[in-house]
Amino acid sequence: MQSATLPGTRIFFALLLCIVAYGYVFPYFPRLNNPNENVRVYMTAAMVEEGTYEISGPRQRWGWTNDAAAKDGKYYSVKAPGTSFLGYPGYWFLHRWRFAAGREVTLTEAVWVCRVTASILPTVLFMLLFYGWISKQTGSPIVRDSAFLSIAMGSMLYAYGLLFVSHTASAACAMGGFMLTQLARSDGGFTKKGAWFTGLLVASTTFFEYPGFVASVLLTIYAITAFRTPAHWVLFGVGALIPTLAVMHFHYSAFGNPLTPGHVYMENPWFRDAHEQGFYGATQFHPDAIVTMFVDLGSGLLPMTPILIFAVLGFPRLLLDRESRVDAVFALLVTVGTVVLIAYMNNWRGGWTVGPRYLALTVPFLLWGAVVGLDWLHEHFPTITEIIALACAAVAMIASGIPSLYYPHVPPEISRPLPELFLPLITYDFAPTNLGEYGDYFGTLSMAPMALLFVIALVWAWTAEASWKHIFFVPLAGALLLPHFITPKDAPSSKSYVARITRKWDPPQHDKPAILAQDLMAHGGDAAKVEKLAVMYEALGRTKEAKLTREGFEQFKTPTDLEQFVRDIDETLDRAQPPPKKKRGRVTKAKPR
Repeated sequence: MQSATLPGTRIFFALLLCIVAYGYVFPYFPRLNNPNENVRVYMTAAMVEEGTYEISGPRQRWGWTNDAAAKDGKYYSVKAPGTSFLGYPGYWFLHRWRFAAGREVTLTEAVWVCRVTASILPTVLFMLLFYGWISKQTGSPIVRDSAFLSIAMGSMLYAYGLLFVSHTASAACAMGGFMLTQLARSDGGFTKKGAWFTGLLVASTTFFEYPGFVASVLLTIYAITAFRTPAHWVLFGVGALIPTLAVMHFHYSAFGNPLTPGHVYMENPWFRDAHEQGFYGATQFHPDAIVTMFVDLGSGLLPMTPILIFAVLGFPRLLLDRESRVDAVFALLVTVGTVVLIAYMNNWRGGWTVGPRYLALTVPFLLWGAVVGLDWLHEHFPTITEIIALACAAVAMIASGIPSLYYPHVPPEISRPLPELFLPLITYDFAPTNLGEYGDYFGTLSMAPMALLFVIALVWAWTAEASWKHIFFVPLAGALLLPHFITPKDAPSSKSYVARITRKWDPPQHDKPAILAQDLMAHGGDAAKVEKLAVMYEALGRTKEAKLTREGFEQFKTPTDLEQFVRDIDETLDRAQPPPKKKRGRVTKAKPR
């Protein structure tokens, strides 16, 4: 296996791609009240403004959010604290700036700053470092660049790198610790700085996400294989102590025990009941969970980032190579250990997600195996392998990239997200907040730069080793994408979820139904226009609006009237939503679709 040379121009262009991919959009939906993100923002704000972990102050100012723990009448984040700590510097500067101007920080400002400083910038840095490392694992520039696009813009790490959550950060720490150890082993041992930083990253895997403790333990054992002097042991331990003591201090301050997380104190009784089962929700092994997490066409790891399937070729090759055998064993142990742990959890699906979010940590490890597998194929069938790699990158950027950009909170009840949710969003001009708004562009047109970016990215990967034969990646990508657009006949209807999502869309009043409704209210219209609006509502599952539109549109005198009507409907639906049933000792099976 010969490594491909990585020119500085390729690194620079990869950086530009990441800057646009991660900086152009701001998929933020305040009416969704995403607890996975908000509770972390609340903790960051509390630490900066009040010097405490208690989030009662931010909850009073910004409103209630889920995923909180209640202990002795005080409220805390139930999440691993790493993300909230990482958001501290950015939020501190924002708070000081707003304080000097005599203004309070808004929740939207807080989320944006925390995302940019504590999630997006670290993610981009990791992607570039990983790009440099992965280039040493293959002799094919196209395989190298396709792998980079697959992870940076075509995996769930893209979705969670855009949000102020922990999944991408935990994966980056785990893989960062692995890369440093692998380099140390090949160079004859750690440097002093390398040992310290590896300890910091390995422990930070759990600092950001509690299920990462399996990876932290295994990567610690792996790092020991590169220790050559007593100083390596000490420095690794000192580095690991920093995030470890931070977690313990949070636990002790909030819950009275440095080893007790907040899950058994959850405010939400249904969540608390779930975590009281077994070991913090780890009840029994669910083999169906593994099948669903890997092959489900709506949320499975392999259909959404198909290049990863070639890990089945790469890891055997790594295991047979004496030099890489130990590295491969630990990469596999981290992957398998994480998968098995999550398969024991009663909440393995993870709610509204892009892909199986609890397996995010495994993505870079699997991609390493996939690159080695494709490199082996490239030695025997170079052109075919390059076509396959480009096709996999294209599929990943559509199957994972579009949900990441538009709405990274896909309900599990939606069997095929692309045709059931994202095609209607694109068709009817629902677009997330993005930089196009500064030029007064909204809706689908405002997302045209991202579509162009995806095309440019694929052309960039193709130019690494250009050949006219590579054009065949287009029909191959189309064939791989086709199953994503075929909804099973027995799939449950997703219309109610599409309706709920579009009712809560942000920015509001820029989609086609809203614009037509405003036009009808302002200028009136004939029956054909009214019927057109009703049909739009029906296509989005909003049957109540469609019915009222047909019955008498004239009752809405202003756009505000219609907006209030939609809000009333949404609140009615929220109240009508039955609470989840308590289930002890069993979990409803979710079959791959």
